[in-house]
Amino acid sequence: MNSSHTITHRQLFFVLIQSQIGVGVLSLPYMLFAKAKTDGWISLLLAGIFIQFSILAIWKLCEMYPKQTIFDFMPKILGTKLGLLLNILFIVHLFSVCIVILILYNNIVSKWIFFQTPRFIVIIILSLTCVYCITCTAREIARFLMLCSPLLLILFFFVGYAYTDVHLLYAFPVGATGIKTIISTSTDAVIALLGFDTALVFLAYTEGKSTSKLKAMSYTSLCVTLFYCFVTFTTYIFFNPAEIVIVPEPVLYMLKAFSFKFLERTDLIFLTIWIVSVTTSLISYLFFTAKGVQTLFKLHHHKSAAPYVGIICALIASIPGSKLDVQMWSKTIGMTAMIFSALFPILLLLIAIIRKRKEKGAAST
Repeated sequence: MNSSHTITHRQLFFVLIQSQIGVGVLSLPYMLFAKAKTDGWISLLLAGIFIQFSILAIWKLCEMYPKQTIFDFMPKILGTKLGLLLNILFIVHLFSVCIVILILYNNIVSKWIFFQTPRFIVIIILSLTCVYCITCTAREIARFLMLCSPLLLILFFFVGYAYTDVHLLYAFPVGATGIKTIISTSTDAVIALLGFDTALVFLAYTEGKSTSKLKAMSYTSLCVTLFYCFVTFTTYIFFNPAEIVIVPEPVLYMLKAFSFKFLERTDLIFLTIWIVSVTTSLISYLFFTAKGVQTLFKLHHHKSAAPYVGIICALIASIPGSKLDVQMWSKTIGMTAMIFSALFPILLLLIAIIRKRKEKGAAST
């Protein structure tokens, strides 16, 4: 691998941060409240703990097969035919994730900002922007995502301002929904925290000590989990339980209630920064998808696949909402994400370890 394309473990930290924090931050509190009520933030913490096991598996896999992406080492672990089949399924899953990001992005933007702008225009502008970005090298992508990261501090400030008018009693009693409900809801929280799986590609470009890479991934998961918990808990103590059920984007409704002498619509400022976060998250997943297509069709560079990946995602996402069941699509993607992103790396690592031991045993005899 060309040394000019490599990234540092610090850049990996910001890449994964930007991959995880994206479209889900606005509706996550509402989604968790629907099942776990005000205990949704606890489900998030449990999801963060579970994700750490997947992160360990991803790190170990990439350590066993250095400088290789999942699309390179999957056939080596599972065999050529099965590996090829799962590579195809993984790529289809990644296409689906990109499409859902575009659909949810359009739904929010059309509802809050561009009321009259055609669906296709909103989607194609974001898609073309991201396609242009992923034609660059991994190092250039990492630098751009790192440059965008300070904007997250502004998001943190806006949400933190809500503590000028909160009611802690809304969060009580803690654990009222029961441990069973809290644990089952944590699976939905895992889906919201997706983005860590992009390490299956970016680790192949990361230089430095193996332990430094693991620390970067773990710190990313910790920071994102705490950020999402902070946002979720804040909305729960700002709105009373009867209000949250009627506001699907509680973060925006909360910010809409604030105004300053020099700033009237804080929700629109928040959305402007949120769009950047969605863009960076989509860039990571489109790059992930393009690398898969590159490996599948044995292309010289992922740049060749980038335009086709972006166009396909944009065209499918532009299908009118009346013909595309968004809720069913999102639910299906949630299930496949849980399988491919969270559980599959753990299973793949177990198979890789067993295979290595068998190979060592056969070599010793």
